[in-house]
Amino acid sequence: MTSKRTHAGIATLASAAVILSGGIAAANMTAKRAHAATGAVKILYTSHLRRGPGTQYGTTRYLQPGESYKYVETRTAQGYTWYRVSPVDWVASAGAAPVAAGTSGIAAPAEHVTTGTASTGWLSINTPANLRQGPGLSYGVARTLAAGEVYRFSATRQADGFTWYLVGRNQWVANGAVTAHAGQYPGSSTNAGNNNNSGSNSNSTPTAQSGSVRVNYAANLRQSASLTASVVQSIPAGGTYTYDATQQADGYTWYRIGTNQWIASAAVTAVAGNSGNNANNADNTAPADQTKASAVVALARQQLGKPYVWGGKGPNVFDCSGLMYYVFLNAAGVNIGGWTVPQESSGREVSLSALQPGDILFWGPKGNTYHDALYIGNNQYIAAPEPGQVVQIQTISQGFQPNFAVRVL
Repeated sequence: MTSKRTHAGIATLASAAVILSGGIAAANMTAKRAHAATGAVKILYTSHLRRGPGTQYGTTRYLQPGESYKYVETRTAQGYTWYRVSPVDWVASAGAAPVAAGTSGIAAPAEHVTTGTASTGWLSINTPANLRQGPGLSYGVARTLAAGEVYRFSATRQADGFTWYLVGRNQWVANGAVTAHAGQYPGSSTNAGNNNNSGSNSNSTPTAQSGSVRVNYAANLRQSASLTASVVQSIPAGGTYTYDATQQADGYTWYRIGTNQWIASAAVTAVAGNSGNNANNADNTAPADQTKASAVVALARQQLGKPYVWGGKGPNVFDCSGLMYYVFLNAAGVNIGGWTVPQESSGREVSLSALQPGDILFWGPKGNTYHDALYIGNNQYIAAPEPGQVVQIQTISQGFQPNFAVRVL
């Protein structure tokens, strides 16, 4: 990745589009008269959703390859056809193409939410996913769901190009990270999942029970066994802790691993034995697993020189997030998700002034990152930068500073 602040792939495609158009239309910065055309477009490459028909307008968010949207108007500006996919948002033909009417999977305009459907079923979470307070990307994040969890849903809505599933009171998750299933959850005749029927709390009393849990994902420790309890601290993935009590609450088994320190089963796996990092108190957070981190860095170095291909997840081609996915899965056995946004939730955030080899660097705002790379020490990182380039070692520069970093191990 060079010091471009826009997604490099978009910039390359944009340049190509200008060249193919002869550069004549690109010189005309004024949008031509709008056409009240309607139809649908499919997103071919990660694309800016802008507040107007031109690159001078601000970016609302990024549309992802494979998404499809209805449009209600077109304009020509800067050598592109611009499609209006919401009352105010436009996407350019550089990364999108019209599709035939009647094509399946077409979403409503990007800011339009259709009427909810009272459908029911259950969801399996494939990658870490944000649970939002409403059916849309503009709603606040209540918490993050972990890969492997299972939830019932009681309604669906279409918004922002996704199907949203209601899994609790004002708690929605998008289809990008889940698989929906019809009927009851097969693990129980009562359709039991990690949630409960209404999304409200259903709590038991603590039970004296001892053992150990291994932390699979960065997780919050809370003052009591409840999602509404205050967060004491966050602990990273990889540690093993002893517990002395369990409690059922909010659809989870909670483990007490210290005084007023509870962790939910969504982020842990019970393991044999009673030895752990905490000596029955989680105040001593487990250090980063340097052995696994070193293995991740070593595997990333083995990919140097391999070409960038959008959507590539190895072993022969990569994009930026595909490289991160590949090295963590194959060197450490950790599934961090297949693109940048779920990878943001794969560990705990660390200061850019306290980086360690194996940390993931992110560019862009949280929830809308567009690039990531693996920190390897000495102010350097390994990245799959952009089309036409190869996996390479780069140096953090003033002109292209990462926005934040996450420690997975």
